[in-house]
Amino acid sequence: MTGVPAVRFNAIRPEKAGRQGGDPAMKSASVQASLLSLGLCAALGVSAAHAQTTVTMWSFLDPAKTSGREVALRQMIENFEKANPGVKVRVEPQIFSELMTKFLAANNTGTAPDLILVNTENMGAFAKSGAGADLNALFIDKWPRGQQEDFFVRAGWDAGLVGSKRYAVPLFHATTSIFYRKDLFAAAGIDPKSIRTWDQLADAAKKLTGAKDAGGRVDVWGFGTPLSTERTGGTTAFSAMMFAGEGMWKDCKPLYGSPTGLRSLQWHTDLIAKAGAMPRETIANHVDDIVDQFTAGRYAMAVMPFARFENVRSQAKWDGQQLAILPWPNWTADKAGPQQVQGWYAGIWSKSRRTAEAAKFLEHMINPESVRLWSEVGGQVPTRFSVWQQPQFRDAKFAFMETVVDAWKAWSFQIPTECTTTQFDADLNRAVQRVLVGGIAPAAAMQEAERAFLGRQ
Repeated sequence: MTGVPAVRFNAIRPEKAGRQGGDPAMKSASVQASLLSLGLCAALGVSAAHAQTTVTMWSFLDPAKTSGREVALRQMIENFEKANPGVKVRVEPQIFSELMTKFLAANNTGTAPDLILVNTENMGAFAKSGAGADLNALFIDKWPRGQQEDFFVRAGWDAGLVGSKRYAVPLFHATTSIFYRKDLFAAAGIDPKSIRTWDQLADAAKKLTGAKDAGGRVDVWGFGTPLSTERTGGTTAFSAMMFAGEGMWKDCKPLYGSPTGLRSLQWHTDLIAKAGAMPRETIANHVDDIVDQFTAGRYAMAVMPFARFENVRSQAKWDGQQLAILPWPNWTADKAGPQQVQGWYAGIWSKSRRTAEAAKFLEHMINPESVRLWSEVGGQVPTRFSVWQQPQFRDAKFAFMETVVDAWKAWSFQIPTECTTTQFDADLNRAVQRVLVGGIAPAAAMQEAERAFLGRQ
């Protein structure tokens, strides 16, 4: 039973009683005490078969906190523990950008957690490491026919599949989006639908950038994107820019020096150095910095994780109902740019001593009820089509999800999971810094980024 402390006792085996010596009366009392303990345990429902097992999970989400996804995770754990009174789930929160590095180190020392959250950029490293258990063998192959098809974003569902083995399953799909404020667009006379190209976005960013005050400070900047080399988490405009051209990689070899790659780098540096529509300090800003500053009202547009939408809307220092998502621009105006399929996945440590319990909890985290929690409470696009079809998701407050789903249908891409893409965005951000601060040519900066990527393969 939950809420009842475990009762510990040592039963005296009859064959040992004759060898222990001492007062027979004391022996009798000890045996009676043991029998009483056994009776108490039986009365309380405690047995060896229900001994407490604790499954440990490393996650960037902390169920003790109050963001939508963290509340959803807490509810899932409570639901699971109620249905499985012999199992407890302990979440050990980690910094999201350090999760995989720490996990791989812990795998080498035999101290890794039972469950690990993995983002798309680290999927290749996770699969290559041999540290992940095959989830097909553990539970997916036992599903009834058709259940896998319920996961309708197929590229996302198969991201953890290598050959016949599946090392991770999606908890929620994610993407990187351009958040914008409808009120500031309206005040500047800008129709969001008019922004079809990157040049048009740059022009809009200039119009949206406020004038400097007497102290030389700009209150509102037109555009912001994380350009730090730390805590980037794949949140970058480079991906959408480059996949609209030659792409970013071919057979795990980077194409950063392609015409589109160089044009993408130039766009970033020009927006800062020439257009004055993005502050120079963004080269030191990571994802959380940009989210915090946009929420505080410092940007009219900003590149951020789609998963932060509900948090920003609820915590904004301005009217959160003015928050919206802009479709990605393209280099030409004929169609919108591509929308990346990203996400957070979960896998099981291959050396876990609690594989069965970990598998049971992981399967619980992707069942229809949990998917509903990830979506309705956590603000994530449902991974299951059966959940997406539920009537509550036709409500206007979920319209922002439709923007992303429609974009995925029109033109989507995913970073190749067979490559080790960890820190690829940090390499590209460093290229921006090398041009702006180091003064080197864009082509040379991209060559440095290519060498850094190849060094991780």
